[in-house]
Amino acid sequence: MSVVQYAYLNERKILLTGDTGRSGLQEVVDYAPLAGLMLPGIDRFQVPHHGGRHNVTTELLDKILGRRKAAQDGKTAFTAIISSAKADEDHPRKSVVRAMHHRGAHVISTEGSNKRVSMNAPDRDDYSPAECLPYPDEQEN
Repeated sequence: MSVVQYAYLNERKILLTGDTGRSGLQEVVDYAPLAGLMLPGIDRFQVPHHGGRHNVTTELLDKILGRRKAAQDGKTAFTAIISSAKADEDHPRKSVVRAMHHRGAHVISTEGSNKRVSMNAPDRDDYSPAECLPYPDEQEN
């Protein structure tokens, strides 16, 4: 079980998913219209469970983030943030990183450092700009 939080801050729609699974994301899809949130349309999406592939499905990501693009065009529509440890070789999963890229995400991971994603905020010591993860050409087994 995990708490999912939605906030509208600085003109950005932010969805924090924690470790929620597929059923929790389906509840987000079902409840969003009742909360006045029209999906897709998230600006900042915290990818569930360190970018694990068992917590998301193609259908849920289509509903929350938008349908897959046939080809990458280099334009980003939202930021996908993956909280994962550098020592964790299993996360984030390449298939999840690919899924984010195919939906137009600027995909970042916290692996091994503090990342900064801000709007009109000053730089902070010990934080680095959040650079986009490369598109993984290969898949896991």
